[in-house]
Amino acid sequence: MGRKLQRIVEAAIIERIGPVTAQDLMAMSDDSWGLIRDQITDRRNGKDGLVARCLACECEVYIRTSKTRGIARPLFQHYNGSDPDCPWFQGRNIKPDAARAAQYQGKQESNFHRLMCELVGELAALDSRYIKHTVGQYRSPTENEHGRYPDTYVEWDDFGPFVVEFQMSGTFQTEISARCKHYEREGIPLLWILFGLDTATALPQSFIDVIRRHRGNAFVLDQAAVAASREQKTLVLSCYLRKPDGRLDAPKLVRFDALTVPRSKIPYHEDRIVGSRLAEIEKVRRPWFNALAQWEDRYKPLRDLARPQSLLLAAAFSIVAATNGKGRNYASEHSNISAMLNTYLSTKVLSPYSDLLKQIIENTRSSSIIKASVHDHLRRYRDAIQATNESPEWILLRKLLPEALDPVLREELAYLDALPDWANPTSE
Repeated sequence: MGRKLQRIVEAAIIERIGPVTAQDLMAMSDDSWGLIRDQITDRRNGKDGLVARCLACECEVYIRTSKTRGIARPLFQHYNGSDPDCPWFQGRNIKPDAARAAQYQGKQESNFHRLMCELVGELAALDSRYIKHTVGQYRSPTENEHGRYPDTYVEWDDFGPFVVEFQMSGTFQTEISARCKHYEREGIPLLWILFGLDTATALPQSFIDVIRRHRGNAFVLDQAAVAASREQKTLVLSCYLRKPDGRLDAPKLVRFDALTVPRSKIPYHEDRIVGSRLAEIEKVRRPWFNALAQWEDRYKPLRDLARPQSLLLAAAFSIVAATNGKGRNYASEHSNISAMLNTYLSTKVLSPYSDLLKQIIENTRSSSIIKASVHDHLRRYRDAIQATNESPEWILLRKLLPEALDPVLREELAYLDALPDWANPTSE
């Protein structure tokens, strides 16, 4: 008998991003869908994050992973309690508590897990700044409705509290999110230490989720880290940094107090997500900036673009340059950006791109340089036929200015506190 086909949620609408099909999700990079997955789960555990709804029934969905030939693939999945009449409904999901009980065979932790948590406390106690630590003890909340039982909780003088979660086996995404959001609200750094990390095999999804939250860093307490901790008399860990291909570099020994602690309170030694993202964008964008700087005859095509498209791109880059403090007008000899935009709108050159220009203005820090007359011109001279987000011009500018025009990337950078000031309207 053939294998029963599994129905999937074919499309969802994600807050601040818009409609995303199952194919769109599969086409995203691992970090892109992974960060959206984190935020959807975070929203279920607090106020921050994203809501995703099934386009067929409008019930909330999340992103689960399914392995195909050893590769994790993302899929939308309904939460429990969703509409069973939805054509994309998959049936009831196993509850996290039941899955956890099956995973641990009814035990909450193993003896080895307990010993490793105590070792973390023992090494932390070598530090002269050490005040106290607890293992597996309940801590009352200050900013949350419920407290938690951190694996190891440590307090240091002049550093404050610190929580370590020692991860031996696969932790569910919901539990990872719940702990991360809890300690973020409490203002306490949370460090995940992985056990059983095998760089020669494909990593389990739970490890990938934790490594991503640590900005591409995997922390391990191995023999080298224990020896270094005793020698330096403080907590030292082995840190594996993720490479662009997803594999991990050879480990580096890092002290806990040398880690960067971002707003999310998930520390890292070196950011392996944001830096590479921004470098890729700059690599694509730089040749266009260089071409614009040499574009003196504005009646000639810019890199084989027709004149209206050339002026559109020049106007868009002029807005970005002005919001970034450069004050460069690539599109005309006008002394300011508003005069340039008003001229090209009133003469109908840029009228087919009114919606696109409006989107760029709304998603950049441009209110201080764009006069009210520009908004009036965008309405008054708007052509009935507009470039859409599927038009070649929009696609090109979304590739060149993704911080302003790519909703997925904007959410990623905002989530990681890395959205550039020029692309953040609230940074003025």
